[in-house]
Amino acid sequence: MYEGYWKLKEKPFENVADSHFLYHSKKHDEALMRMLYAVEEKKGAAMLTGEYGSGKTVLVKEIMNRLEKQVDNYRTVLIINPAIPQLELLGEIIYQLGRSIPVEMKKAELLRSLNDVLHKNIEEDRHVVVIIDEAQAIGKEEVFEELRLLLNLQMGEGFLLTLLLAGQPELGEKMKRLRQFEQRLSIKYHLSALNQEETKGYIHHRCKVAGAGRELFTDVACNLIYTGSGGIPREINNICDISLLLGAGRKVTQINEEIAKEMIEELKGSKLSGAQE
Repeated sequence: MYEGYWKLKEKPFENVADSHFLYHSKKHDEALMRMLYAVEEKKGAAMLTGEYGSGKTVLVKEIMNRLEKQVDNYRTVLIINPAIPQLELLGEIIYQLGRSIPVEMKKAELLRSLNDVLHKNIEEDRHVVVIIDEAQAIGKEEVFEELRLLLNLQMGEGFLLTLLLAGQPELGEKMKRLRQFEQRLSIKYHLSALNQEETKGYIHHRCKVAGAGRELFTDVACNLIYTGSGGIPREINNICDISLLLGAGRKVTQINEEIAKEMIEELKGSKLSGAQE
């Protein structure tokens, strides 16, 4: 709606997990490096946590994109709704690995089928990576236990799969209560919010990717957006998207302090004292 006014190819602040817009902050790059290290070194399990809207799912999509480009080396499974019974979870993993599953297959048969398909991939020199997004939504400890037991599927000293768990901070709290599983996590990383400078870089980066040939937000506006969003990308997106809409309606040349402040107060329902210079 406002793309033409700002001379953009697409909207820069849609809240969808599009790795095309991935902003490589130091935090996001370190998270990506650690998760890919776990995969490349064929570790058993790794965990990525972060606040709601911090960019975990975008990183998951980036990991998936990279692995899918190496189809001769990896087979990937992505579980985006893990709040399902343990047998259904096992069945979904097997299904995504290319094997059909009878509806009434028993647990022992599921495990045999999974073991077979994992060994088949090993024979084809491909490593299986199972990524579970929003893993904090797993409600029953029995499901976590089933996932932990998957790490017992080994050949010699190597794991037959790598399990990547991504979720909100509650996932980390759950893991503390599951000591046996936590001890199997070779790599852990918590994705914190962007700082003030990173927030400004994030805003300019997304505008540039969307086709902007100049900076659409003033520095003061960016600093206000940081204050109003707490550096959480999803919150930044909400403020910036509506700010661009309002700015186009008012025919301004940049999103300034006035517009940013108005949008933050409208969306957050509280007054801001002023911009951080």
